[in-house]
Amino acid sequence: MDIDSTETHLDLQRLLAIKEEVVRLAREVGRWARERSDRHHAGTQAFDVSVKTVPGDVVTEVDVEGQRRIAERLRAGFPGFGLLGEEGLSEVDERTPTWVIDPIDGTHNFVRGYPGFCVSIGLVEENESVLGVIYDAGLDTVYWAVKGGGAWREAERVRLTDRAVRDALITTNFTDASAGNLGHRDFFVELAGRSSGVRASGSACRDLCFVADGRVDLFWQFGLRAWDVAAGIALVREAGGEVRFLGGGDRTWLQGGRIDVVAGAPSAVAEAMALAERVLD
Repeated sequence: MDIDSTETHLDLQRLLAIKEEVVRLAREVGRWARERSDRHHAGTQAFDVSVKTVPGDVVTEVDVEGQRRIAERLRAGFPGFGLLGEEGLSEVDERTPTWVIDPIDGTHNFVRGYPGFCVSIGLVEENESVLGVIYDAGLDTVYWAVKGGGAWREAERVRLTDRAVRDALITTNFTDASAGNLGHRDFFVELAGRSSGVRASGSACRDLCFVADGRVDLFWQFGLRAWDVAAGIALVREAGGEVRFLGGGDRTWLQGGRIDVVAGAPSAVAEAMALAERVLD
């Protein structure tokens, strides 16, 4: 790697150089994980699966090993940077840039051989996502963005189209954070009723890629974590979209707690935020 890891100023030129290394890493780990998923689904090479909280919230040995591989490479290449990852990784110093890792987002998809899951690597500086790289295993494609450098699907620049909710294809995922919450139910029902259609991919990272790519126009989810959105935030914003946190989460999102996020076309996000003020506690 020909990147000066002792230099901490993340200007556009340096971010683009870092991106090259991270794209290779995400693709490498993602293809390795996809092969493991295919073998598991075919019954030729099983792996251990454990439930974290509820039946749909699972972790595998591949999640753990994938995070280890990513963290090892990033730690070696960028020794001054912090690390935060879904599988118990927390080496965060607010004074330095921090890598935020989700080794397999959409683990239930991964276990079942359902396309697709993602490998997500984001870089956050001063509470702002400045780089995002997401490998989509379902498409064998890397999405990436750097602050000031646009959002890209491989070598093709992507931009979203601004749409109101009535013209929007919307997407969300349901977690235990919404169980029994009538405000969350009403939020979904009203947005779904106003929209032109609803999809659910099972991966927040994939949904954020699809927002940036213009395949869907509005994504929201309650009860996310920083690793679910760190890379995707950069993608959506660089593609011309907006990302908003409900309940002041923009100040605390890197602290590991639950966050509620709305992202998408600016007009659709504005409608969703106005609805949130009315129906959410």
